[in-house]
Amino acid sequence: MTALLFIRDLLLATLGQLASLFAGLVVFGLLINFLSKFTYHSMERAFGIRSAYILAWLGTPIHELGHSLFCLIFFHKIVEMKLFSPDPVQGTLGYVKHTWDKKNPWQVLGNFFIGVGPIILGSLVLFGVFYLLIPGSSNVWSDIMAQSKALDSHAVGSYFRLWGSSSVELLKIIFTLSNLAGWRFWVFLYLAVCISSNVRLSWADFKHTLSGLGCVILPFLLLNLIGMLVGSGGEALFPATAASLGAVYGVLILALVMALVGFIIIYFFAALYYRLKYRTVLKPF
Repeated sequence: MTALLFIRDLLLATLGQLASLFAGLVVFGLLINFLSKFTYHSMERAFGIRSAYILAWLGTPIHELGHSLFCLIFFHKIVEMKLFSPDPVQGTLGYVKHTWDKKNPWQVLGNFFIGVGPIILGSLVLFGVFYLLIPGSSNVWSDIMAQSKALDSHAVGSYFRLWGSSSVELLKIIFTLSNLAGWRFWVFLYLAVCISSNVRLSWADFKHTLSGLGCVILPFLLLNLIGMLVGSGGEALFPATAASLGAVYGVLILALVMALVGFIIIYFFAALYYRLKYRTVLKPF
């Protein structure tokens, strides 16, 4: 093997593992961020800026706690934290200010996880609500796990097929006639929209994750290098690919589905009210 082929295989193995493990967090976080913006813009333009608080009172504290949780894990100093403190002038609902030692690799690595923290914590809380309030949730989750285990992590198309089929399964078990007739569904729907509309990766959060990306890549790169030198290959060192992360992807799919459902419902009523009041079409963007 020539040096160039060795370097190519090393980089491809590392990038493939990083994509399998972390790309879903970023992709879903950014998609939910767009849907969340459309949802909040629709409410604010139709009913006023304070109408967004109907969703934000719950979603924003969970979002900020996601940041602060990983601040603690990676030993960042939390300077100031506001779980829910709306500021119409600045356009903020809450925030976490923290400092870290730029010479400490562990703390620099923490920037990546602090940035995606709201996605991780918010998705887990959403899953808990789904599991407790939707009958048969464990069955559909078993089906999603079975599909994820059969996922070909090297084929991009298999990811989209998994996301599509899982989304359909979730919608089918959530929106049933028996569920619509019970109070649990309506409680779930409200809580899920509150939470999912804040399970997002803002551009500020995304930039924050990039500052810690180098410390994420380096361990994978070094261990893949060792594995290839001793002849075991990177896959032997990192068997955990997207196929073994079915639970993570399943929760992210649930968050995306509920963010989309929330946007559709809220835009429908906001657009109807806006049309009746202003005689024009409401633009959510």
